[in-house]
This record gives sequence, C-alpha cells and structure tokens, in this order.
Amino acid sequence: MTAIDASSLQDQLQQDRRAQVRRRLRITAWQLLILATIIGGWQILTSIPWFAQNTIFDPFFISQPSRIAARLWEWLQPGPRSVWPHLWLTLEATLVGLVVGVGSGFIVGMVLSRSRMLADIFNPFIVAFNSMPRIAFVPLITMFFGLGLASKVVTSWFVVFFLVFFNTYKGGRSVERELVDFCRTLGGSPRQILWRVRVPTAAAWTFAALPNAISFALIGVVLAEFVGSTTGMGYLMVTALATLNATDMFAAVTLLSVVGIALVYAVTWLERRLLHWAPEFRE
Repeated sequence: MTAIDASSLQDQLQQDRRAQVRRRLRITAWQLLILATIIGGWQILTSIPWFAQNTIFDPFFISQPSRIAARLWEWLQPGPRSVWPHLWLTLEATLVGLVVGVGSGFIVGMVLSRSRMLADIFNPFIVAFNSMPRIAFVPLITMFFGLGLASKVVTSWFVVFFLVFFNTYKGGRSVERELVDFCRTLGGSPRQILWRVRVPTAAAWTFAALPNAISFALIGVVLAEFVGSTTGMGYLMVTALATLNATDMFAAVTLLSVVGIALVYAVTWLERRLLHWAPEFRE
C-alpha cells in the first residue's frame, strides 16, 4: 500500500467517525426535544384550569412535572424522607437476582444445549413453568421466604432465569456444525471447542436477552415489594397509592426508570467490551 492509499484510508476512517458522531448528536437532540415536549405539554395542560377540570389532565391524578421534580429533590436530600435506603434495597435485590438468574440460566442452557437427551427430559417441565404467569408466584414466594431481602431476590431470579435460559439454549444449539468440524480438523479438543466456539456463540445470545432481563428483574423486585415489604421503591409506590399521592407515585416511577436505563447502558458497555469480536461492534 502506497503512502497516498494509506492517507486516503485514514481520511475515510476519520470521515466515518465524524459521521457517526453527527448521527449520535442528532439522535440525542431529537430525544431531548421529544422529552422536553412531553414534559412541557404535561406541565402546561395541567396548569390551565379548563384542561385541569378534565380527569385526564387533573393534577390530582397525574400530578405535574414541577411537583415531581420538587419531590425528587426532597427525597434525594439526607433525612427522614430520604429515598436512598429504599432505592438501595430495591437495587440490591435486583442486582443479586439478576446475577444469579443470568448465571444459572446460562449454565443450565449450555448444559441442555449439549445434551439432546437431557433437553428432551426437562423440556416439558421448563415449558410448563415458563408458561405460568410469573406474577402468580410472587405471593407464594413471599409466603415461603418472608418479607425480607430473600423473597425479592428469589422473585428477581425466577423471572430472569427462564429468559436467559431459552436464549442461551438457542445460542448453544445454533453453533454451525461446519465451524465445529473445522476446529476439530485443526486439532481442537472438546474443551477448546466449548470455550472458543460454543460459549462465545451462546454468550452473544445471552447478552441479547440482558436488556429485557434487567427490566424483568426490576419489575419482579417491585412486585415482591408490592405484595409484602416495609422498605423499597415498591413500598413507596404502595404507600403513595394508599394515600392517593400521584406525585410520590410518579417520582418513584421516574427513579426506577432512571435506574433501569443506567443498568441497560452498563450492560451494553460490558457487552461491547466482552463481545468486541462480534460484527455489530466492529468499527
């Protein structure tokens, strides 16, 4: 390659990077504009008496962004009204249940993907459990494990496990036979094929399920706190519902949304680092 060709290639790469930056900035600008429009319209419509008379725009039922922001500021300050203890307990149960659910789902999925007989034996039971509405198990889990952290972790694990398991199982079964045969031709041992071919392929499928797994884990913990708890974000939401306090309800939902978004971005960052070899993450 001549110096001119190398310079042209470098210029093209720089242009591509600048185009990607401009695209991200445009997307962010549109997202902020949409968010500002929603918040601004919400605040304006609930402030106009003619609209506020309607139940849909009544501040008593949907509060106002200004009130929600004031409540969040109050909650984030140290003191008896601080939200940090509740937020930490919910986040702790979510993360523990998520990690255990992803780990166990990945291991079981890999094991069954490698053994057709085991898969055929356990398939009816797994499908039956997965077909049941998970919310129906929350009261049973609370009765069995009590009102503490354990019931929240088990609920989070329960809703995450099946999602990760099925994705991992499909990923383990989707490994191309030709690729495995090629590795064997090059002298690859079964262990090398497992760790260098099967596990990376299944891991890509597992990471694809993680954004939904995070949402399900957080929802599972909040549901468990709904059923029985004296702490946590779910407890704050139940208290707000009992007192018909829409401001507290929307403030809690806002915090949970921020936590969920942060966790998804963290998983996306981790996915890019661990699966940098995947085509979708190559520059």
